[in-house]
Amino acid sequence: MTKKDKNSNIIPVAVDDGYAQTKLVGECPETGEIKKAIMRSTVRAGRVGLGNFSGGGISLYATEEGDHFTVSDEIESENTQFDGFHTSQLNRVLVNHALMESGYSGRNVSLVTGLPVGDYFLDDERDHEHIEAKRVNLLKSVSSANGDPMPILSDVRVGCQAVAAWFDYVLDENLKKRNDASGRIAIVDIGGRTTDIAVVLGGHAIDHSVSGTANHGVLDVYNAMSKAIRKEFRVRDQFPLDQVDQAVRTGKFKIWNQEHDVSHIVDEVVRDQEGRIAREVHRRVGSAANLSAVVFVGGGSALFKSVANHFPNGHVAEDPEFSNAMGLYKYIKVKG
Repeated sequence: MTKKDKNSNIIPVAVDDGYAQTKLVGECPETGEIKKAIMRSTVRAGRVGLGNFSGGGISLYATEEGDHFTVSDEIESENTQFDGFHTSQLNRVLVNHALMESGYSGRNVSLVTGLPVGDYFLDDERDHEHIEAKRVNLLKSVSSANGDPMPILSDVRVGCQAVAAWFDYVLDENLKKRNDASGRIAIVDIGGRTTDIAVVLGGHAIDHSVSGTANHGVLDVYNAMSKAIRKEFRVRDQFPLDQVDQAVRTGKFKIWNQEHDVSHIVDEVVRDQEGRIAREVHRRVGSAANLSAVVFVGGGSALFKSVANHFPNGHVAEDPEFSNAMGLYKYIKVKG
């Protein structure tokens, strides 16, 4: 098969483009095997004054509107916690960056992505205007400053993240049933900015009377952690997101070139934020006695390891950080 023939194949890829992280699930262009990728949503407008001796780790992009953006773990990201994020140039650049970093440069891609429940629906109906706005935004062009060919988006579809996570819960990677699909299943998606709570009925309907979005997420942990560290060490410095993220994940924090154990701070911050989320879920679904399961997904579910214990029928998804992306991928494989 020639290179031209390879590039003519349309490759299905799912991207969960969150406020804090971007997760990707797609087929490897060379082997067809499933690949996963995760990266922080660290992006700034403009060409950030940052040099790198090796030339790696810093990506520069331009949009068709003529604006420039820098993507790198080494920069302090712009705040992505705004209502128009999912239809913004920032979002489009991050999605394209994830595709580039995952090996889809110059490839024909059929992209499926998602919206939170609160954005996908307007009252009890699909918000077709918002869904189409996200699709149109992603179809606009992005170019790489170093001239590398960008992915060719042959198609863009937008799904509901809660329904996607439901697909991931009920189907295994071979698309075989692994959990009961009947009954009422609450999907609790703890993301960067928000926590989505959606009661899904058989994968085809959502009970809007008990579903909704709360403004609590992983970024609240990072913000609280930053404040607690400044208080602990009596400093006013602002710390990069990747440094705070490492502290949350490892319980270790390096300051003044010395590593300190901050696990006691992490435990307190995580416990406080987990309690807020659990109370919000309780407000929505009560004790969940009339539900088949309360399934916790999203990056926050990996962080709040005991959040499912608040409900007798609570479960943390098998791979919570990738539940939305994997569910979106399974959805397009089932639905075509």
